[in-house]
Amino acid sequence: MKHGGGPPSAVAEVITTLRRRYGPARSVGRSRLLQIGSALTCSINYSKLLGNKYFFGLARDVVDGEKAYPATELGDFVFLVCGSSDNTLVLPRRLVLEAMTNVTTRRLDIFVEDGSYILQTTKHPKLDVTQFLNAFPSYSGVVEPEEPSTDQSLDRRHVKIQWALIRLGIAEGCSVWVPPGDRHLAYDRERFASLTLERLPHFGFDENARRIVVNIDVLWLNRNVISKAFEIESTTSIYSGLLRLNDLVLAQPNNQIDLYLAADRARRERVQAQLLRPSFQQLIAKCQFVPFDHIEDQIPRLRAFPVEGGARITGLIQGEYFSLPEHYVYPANV
Repeated sequence: MKHGGGPPSAVAEVITTLRRRYGPARSVGRSRLLQIGSALTCSINYSKLLGNKYFFGLARDVVDGEKAYPATELGDFVFLVCGSSDNTLVLPRRLVLEAMTNVTTRRLDIFVEDGSYILQTTKHPKLDVTQFLNAFPSYSGVVEPEEPSTDQSLDRRHVKIQWALIRLGIAEGCSVWVPPGDRHLAYDRERFASLTLERLPHFGFDENARRIVVNIDVLWLNRNVISKAFEIESTTSIYSGLLRLNDLVLAQPNNQIDLYLAADRARRERVQAQLLRPSFQQLIAKCQFVPFDHIEDQIPRLRAFPVEGGARITGLIQGEYFSLPEHYVYPANV
């Protein structure tokens, strides 16, 4: 699905993030608008960095104040993907309509100045919109599950890694949880529903923390206590996975849960750059990066041990912590 002139990879990553946070994505009529569950309606627009700014040409439906969007709980948004899905400005549509008043070209520019994101349109003053960077709105409503997919383009790497983590958790003697929307998935002729918990223990979490926990990709539980939490990022935004883990840390700061971000080894530097964001300072000392190939390499070890007969293996997952350098300047283009 390609929206707003963006490359399929970056736009698809944003759409996947929205689906996971808010529900299924549906096209609105014949336009390029998307309704995400019952939470929000949005347009997604992409630009690569040209010099020190991003250029966006907005669709007519976005800038037409007379165009009514479907009613949703959180309202209407314009997403500006600045170079990658990890740099997405989440702008309320009303802000964009104000900035586009009497602008005939439907063009909007975002300048990068000393790490700040500045919006500018013709005959309007500059507007600092840095606060909207990756500021996906919180949602307390019910997230509708996706229909089971028969699409052969389903992200099989994500499914394989999720299955591997389920199997490794069982080998370590843990019960395993995956989100309700993933229980219909299967890999290597094994359905996730047959390997994982049907219901998650309450843990004494408040409703906000529980809503975060149930949507984490894989949880390992030891005697009904969460021991490890994994977010898997193969095609989705690194930022979205870290944000979910960070939300868990902020909601339950005293819980001793080992946190992991699993991704392809080629994305290691991207994971590190995102973890070094000031907004993740509470997370950096608690979250480990674990590459996909490390997880995949552990599966052959299981065949040598009769785990179904009661044997248990420990120390299967070894991640990497990142530390904040004493003198670090966060790059503006990450």
